[in-house]
Amino acid sequence: MARISQHNKNAAIFDPRQVVSRVQKAWGESPFYQSRLKGPAPDRLCFEPPDPYAPDKAFAQSFAKGSMTLGDETIDCEGELATLWDRVETGGPLYRFLHEFSWMRHLNALGEAGIAPARVILGEWLARYEKWAPDVWEPSITSQRLLFLSSYAPLVLTNTDALWRSRVLSSMARQTRHLARSAHRATTGFDRLAAASSLAVVGYCLPGCENAGERGLELVRRETRLQLLPDGGHVSRNPSRQLVVALGLQTILKTLAARKIAAPGYLRHVAGRASAIAQFFRCGDGQLAVFNGGQEDDGRAVLAARSFLDEDAIPAGFARHAGYQRLGCGRSLVIVDVSAKTKSSGNKFESAGSFHFSSGRNRIVGNCGNGGHLGADWRSAMTRNAAHSTLSFEGGGYRLILGETSHARAEDIRGQLVEFECDIVSVDQENARYVRRLYLAAGGGDLRGEEQLRGADPAVLQHARWRFHLHPSVRASLARDRKSVLLALPGREGWRFRANSARLALKKSVYCGGGAAPQTTEQIVLSADDHAPAAPVFRLKWAFKRLAGV
Repeated sequence: MARISQHNKNAAIFDPRQVVSRVQKAWGESPFYQSRLKGPAPDRLCFEPPDPYAPDKAFAQSFAKGSMTLGDETIDCEGELATLWDRVETGGPLYRFLHEFSWMRHLNALGEAGIAPARVILGEWLARYEKWAPDVWEPSITSQRLLFLSSYAPLVLTNTDALWRSRVLSSMARQTRHLARSAHRATTGFDRLAAASSLAVVGYCLPGCENAGERGLELVRRETRLQLLPDGGHVSRNPSRQLVVALGLQTILKTLAARKIAAPGYLRHVAGRASAIAQFFRCGDGQLAVFNGGQEDDGRAVLAARSFLDEDAIPAGFARHAGYQRLGCGRSLVIVDVSAKTKSSGNKFESAGSFHFSSGRNRIVGNCGNGGHLGADWRSAMTRNAAHSTLSFEGGGYRLILGETSHARAEDIRGQLVEFECDIVSVDQENARYVRRLYLAAGGGDLRGEEQLRGADPAVLQHARWRFHLHPSVRASLARDRKSVLLALPGREGWRFRANSARLALKKSVYCGGGAAPQTTEQIVLSADDHAPAAPVFRLKWAFKRLAGV
């Protein structure tokens, strides 16, 4: 036992990750590597890339006073912004937010009132991290920091002395050269593509860093070939990431145009395809449908991505390679996830068969969103079937695992139909299949669904649940007969949900699709508890119908 304990102790002391971190730190701080970052010192920016995302002025006012909250993290500097970098904990979402310089977007909205706090925070950052730091100079963080510094350069450079100006621009140039050497080592594929896009932009914004810009374009070419599907969808199948990719490619084109440099032939083509798929997820409120870890996102950014396309460009009804179907009749919109395969850089969202349903600007049914900014427990919970508007199992120790999927689409003057079918892969569910049919009638006032479980073991079937997560803006009430649910939407719009299930319930749910703190909401849950065990196929039918006169 003593030998084993000593062995474990030695293993803890010689943690390979710590060794790698120490080697990287020693290399980054070495005079040899520092000399490789030297080069021409720029005296200006050739272009200030536009930031399409809207600022939060209320957040900026609080931030300027030294108080900020992100997810479940809070910092209060009590007015002493100079102490900010000493208070933030390493590794959390707030740490990343601060070191990416995302705060510049918000402080810029304050006008002259945002200048002083921005320069204080930047000055303290330069005092601590200007030379090099392993986490702070990590590619995905560095790329975002450079992009924000380029976009909001006037906030920290206007009416300043030559020494300060030279220090900031020289630091940006050194970070750009570092990024040219490290962008390909970003942790995930999405981070590599985002870092490459930023490198291409910033490299051509800073005089003397054009070689870094060319390196960025090379990386963009490679990563788009690896990560963009033939229809332009990103392999993560995450609408928010899709939007980031589309905007990043568009920004490269704008930067090259501003520098009067001919863009590579492939770039406009892939930017157009990526932008079209981003618009595929655009809902009536101008924001994105929530799927696979995405969020509603910023309507202004979605509109900016749309401006790249022709004005009359209408999203197709089917994103073949991205794995989504889109139904639209009247004011109603339904988007269905018809693929069980998701590559999302380590995060697996079990969303196959789930759907988004909205009427005009009002969201009705969707998924719970992404809890990644709230900690590991939230992140894990939000990936499960139960956090999506689809089939899941509750209790009994069963977990729904879906295999190969197939889907079909039909439409005529009466409406549009999508059928989704997939294998259920698990030891207890051999040869079982799940089928979901969604039909949106012409006019958009009637959405009908049929659920089927074929070949399901009766013991497992008793734990099957079909969930319909309602948006927080929807007020739901269970009818007295407990066979329907009345839904009140903003703008005095009303819907009724009915099902042929004897087990219809209205339960609490949570929504993280807004990108901020979780919002309490409700979910409609249908159960198969009363199913006759002898039946080879279990069928359940439901419908959302708009109430007359609204």
